[in-house]
Amino acid sequence: MRVLQVVLLVCFSQITVAQSFNGFVHSDFSGIIGAQLQPANLAGSPYKYDFSLINGNFFLTNNIAYNTKTETGGGLFRFLEREQKFLHSNIALGGLSGMISLAGDESLGFTYRMRAHASAIDLSPDFIIQFGRFSNPRFDNTVVTNQQGDFATSLWRELALTYAKVLKDDGYNRSKFGASLKQISPRASAFLRVNDFDYETSAGTTTINNADLSFGYSSNLNEFEQFDGDKALNKLPASTGSHIALDFGFVFERIAFRADPKDENGTMRKPDIDYEFKISASITDLGKMTFETGSASATALVQVPTANINNIDLLFEGLTSVRMFKDSLATFAQVDDLNITYTVSLPTSLNLGYDYNFGNDFYAGAAARIDLTSFSKTDFRLNYLHSLTLNPRWEQGKKAIYMPLYFNQLGDFHWGLAARYGAITLGTQSFNSLLTKENGSAGFFFSVNLNQLKANSKKPYCFGTSRGTAMTNTERTPIYKRKKWILF
Repeated sequence: MRVLQVVLLVCFSQITVAQSFNGFVHSDFSGIIGAQLQPANLAGSPYKYDFSLINGNFFLTNNIAYNTKTETGGGLFRFLEREQKFLHSNIALGGLSGMISLAGDESLGFTYRMRAHASAIDLSPDFIIQFGRFSNPRFDNTVVTNQQGDFATSLWRELALTYAKVLKDDGYNRSKFGASLKQISPRASAFLRVNDFDYETSAGTTTINNADLSFGYSSNLNEFEQFDGDKALNKLPASTGSHIALDFGFVFERIAFRADPKDENGTMRKPDIDYEFKISASITDLGKMTFETGSASATALVQVPTANINNIDLLFEGLTSVRMFKDSLATFAQVDDLNITYTVSLPTSLNLGYDYNFGNDFYAGAAARIDLTSFSKTDFRLNYLHSLTLNPRWEQGKKAIYMPLYFNQLGDFHWGLAARYGAITLGTQSFNSLLTKENGSAGFFFSVNLNQLKANSKKPYCFGTSRGTAMTNTERTPIYKRKKWILF
């Protein structure tokens, strides 16, 4: 497991993420955070301005190992079920980001954050369960064939500029468009690809019948002791270049309107959220990164069955670097240096959403995330799992409670819980994992925002001349003249 820890260290050593800000991100009240999923939401935002001083997101789900507590302390234990294995994580730490509303129903935003993503796809179960303990009597006299799998992880810095505009608003229907142009600065990458691995165990010995695998990392990690150098990994790796990525999306809203917009004082009373329902679609993280392989990257091949290897597990004990792993493989496999330029996809996804406003500060929505990386022509893929999120919530101005329900294509289920009060948003994407002993998932997110609601402003947009105070009111009112049908 030490070798796997070395690979994962690329992503997890420098920053405090699958799901991100689950529940909160689907709301118009998420402001600049919500632009990460749907940039069009900034158009007609309830905020005059919204600045995130700092925000963070972490989510990990897998069926390889779980964390549990025992009478002697606890630790990581592997799941023994013989089912296809997976691991997905996404982590993000954002610095100063913000958005402003402009006259003409336009909005501008900017985002700065560090992101790390790991995807283990279609891992065969036997090798994952037995690696590092082939000599264990539990696995004696077994024959294992056709073991395969891909693992990729990357770390990058992201700068994004977002523009959003209301395309049409006739008082009944509203359509919006938004796009984010992103500058990507790759900082690290690691990968493992197992094309085939066949072996058998007997009386404490292991015979490798066939093996075809490759592993490696980006060349900017060569200097660190976990890879092929002697320096501690206590700083952010240098950038390997610059790439462009794109997010874009559309939103359609059915507007709930007031027949008489004036009260007895002649003041228009406009709610923060004025749609009855909305339908949205976006494509995010459209792009890729390029890396050069590091000096300890290699391919390993076994075509002729090896002689029985006694205590093969000892070959992989105490390994602290990719170089040591490569040298251990060379004792029984043909190992060759891997010197290539390789590409890694960003976690491109199609995001579909529907949200309904009940008019009494309660909302209910459904959001689907569909992985599009299978269409990317890259060597390795970072991806999200196909998933569906149900998002009931209560929101009133500066206060909110979120209770999302998340399901993915592998049958993984998570119940989230989050709250927003004033400038602070805190939550977990997997509250149910806190209640189980065999915990294979974990998640947490937070955001500190300074913002101003349009309904609490004398002028509902930044810059330009004022329309006067008669256009807004500090009192938020319920939606009125509700139509009976949810869709039309």
